[in-house]
Amino acid sequence: MSKAGSSEPTAPHEKRRLGTEQSLRAALGRLIGGVPSHPSLRGRTYRLTVSALAREARVSRNTIYANHRSILDEMNLVDLQTHTPKRPRPMEKIAEVNALIEELRQQKWQLATENAALLKRAVDAEKVVDRLQKQNAKFIRELEAVHRPTVLAQIRT
Repeated sequence: MSKAGSSEPTAPHEKRRLGTEQSLRAALGRLIGGVPSHPSLRGRTYRLTVSALAREARVSRNTIYANHRSILDEMNLVDLQTHTPKRPRPMEKIAEVNALIEELRQQKWQLATENAALLKRAVDAEKVVDRLQKQNAKFIRELEAVHRPTVLAQIRT
């Protein structure tokens, strides 16, 4: 004996269907928001599929297909609105690769320039070391000459 105009379901199966629909809508919201509560979905990437929705709502896929077509329509609408192409267009990919190639060429040129400058500094340093070693050897010879005993000429009386 249901009252006319009452929005509250009286049949148990209708209550169960509405409860499941609420669970599905909440699960869909969590999946769209990126905060699933099901352990197998948490912390992982997932696609918005009937299987993922069923797992998140903890209902069977058949329940969704058989009794909740409106949820499927909402899910498809959300998927269309948020759909991004999985692969970049070939021309975009080519442009991206060409930009990377140019960047790497510039980096290679910069490293070659830096390497040449460092090599010149090393060669110059070696020349300075050679010059200083020769100068040091000359000073050592002069020092030895100064410290050598000298024979004084005999004084005649």
